[in-house]
Amino acid sequence: MQVVRVHCPVSGDVLARLQAGEVAALHDDPVLAAIVAIIRGGDVLGAIGPYRGVFELGFGLESFVPGADAVPTTGRAGTAEVVATVVVKTYAATGAAIDTALAAIIAAHPWEVPVIEVGAVELVTSE
Repeated sequence: MQVVRVHCPVSGDVLARLQAGEVAALHDDPVLAAIVAIIRGGDVLGAIGPYRGVFELGFGLESFVPGADAVPTTGRAGTAEVVATVVVKTYAATGAAIDTALAAIIAAHPWEVPVIEVGAVELVTSE
């Protein structure tokens, strides 16, 4: 099984609403909504056994310092920036062709260098 983690910037308001359990906030951020739609719109990402569209959200903050040649969405060169972030974690079968889904996520992502992690994972199930 492969795990895919997408770091997605959100507004402080959307982050607070999600942390409070307000599911509607998923649709109020265009980038987060697009990433969720990509996962739910296909059978490659978010497929675990008989389930589709599986993902989970982790909430936090990310910090970075843009370099002189960076073109950041938020912040400016040489100055530390902290942004509210949601990490969308989902799964795909080992060997699944995830390139098209990842390309769609990259196209929807506002960061100059999107942070998307792909790695091997073993899920423990009752089967």
